[in-house]
Amino acid sequence: MSRSRTTVLAVALLAILLFAVGSAGSASVLDVYSIWPESFCTPMFQEFTAKTGIKINFVRHSSGEVLARIIAEKDNPRVGMVFGGPADTFAAAIDEGVLEPYIPAGVRAIPEKYRHPKGYYTGIALNPIVFLSNRGFLADNKLKAPSSWNDLLDPVYRQQLQMADARTSGTGVNRIMSTIFAMGSEDAAYKYMKELDKQVQVYTKSGGGGTVPVGTRQAGAGVFFLVDCILTQQKGYDVAITFPKEGSAVALEACALIKGGKNHDLAKKFMDWLVTAEAQSLYAKHGIGFMPTNPDAKVSELIDVRGANFVDVDLQWAADNRQRLIDRWVTEVLGQ
Repeated sequence: MSRSRTTVLAVALLAILLFAVGSAGSASVLDVYSIWPESFCTPMFQEFTAKTGIKINFVRHSSGEVLARIIAEKDNPRVGMVFGGPADTFAAAIDEGVLEPYIPAGVRAIPEKYRHPKGYYTGIALNPIVFLSNRGFLADNKLKAPSSWNDLLDPVYRQQLQMADARTSGTGVNRIMSTIFAMGSEDAAYKYMKELDKQVQVYTKSGGGGTVPVGTRQAGAGVFFLVDCILTQQKGYDVAITFPKEGSAVALEACALIKGGKNHDLAKKFMDWLVTAEAQSLYAKHGIGFMPTNPDAKVSELIDVRGANFVDVDLQWAADNRQRLIDRWVTEVLGQ
């Protein structure tokens, strides 16, 4: 065999080998949309990679943005799964035909009410709506931390509240649902929210976007998910977390496969792991203020829900009414 022919064969063999290695590498990468912010999702992804060798690439968006994206990408999905975020978002996605059912191995450890019966989504954490207040603001105004939705209507809170925009954030949607539970009817809730709007400085794009302004006293208080409030406390801000006595919604944080998405074999392994007590105990390990859905998982010492009155969301009702509630909020509360 001539030297030139030997060289050509060697180059061809090397190209085949490199292609095989590259393919094997790409086959071990899972692309996801994460509704959880980086500080919550990154420790989970890193722990899973260390355990399995499967790397997770992610893009973070709020729940409303993720829902819009997976609907827009229905015919050409860019990711294999959605990680985190309120289950009412996933319930709405089912109606759009963009999720694919999967029942993770070991899912029976999760109570039935925290998982879709056909496997379209699986709950991996619980996250209630709460109040967050700046203690300096409270002291200067001789106030106790709010313990009722009506406390937020006190004139002292005029232009002192921050909270999420329901058009882009699941936090905002769950806040609307909370007021419906608390006020006893939808009409009463929207009447209340119209009054509450007078107290609001700004509606933030993301659910936790107003927590640091409360911590730095750019705002006096706000309505957020518990996990974002705990993170603000961890950053050293002097804030108080309290609960409305009339009740507030508990969001089920979930995960799901994208219909026709990439690398479902890897996504299924990830979901199998996410339902375990081992995985959900990482919330406590990394100081993430979610409450696990697996009853055997360790609960963070940062979580203190004494005196709380939480209400589980009817996810089918939430899915059926989600967009209508948002549209009504835009029209009647924002006046747009």
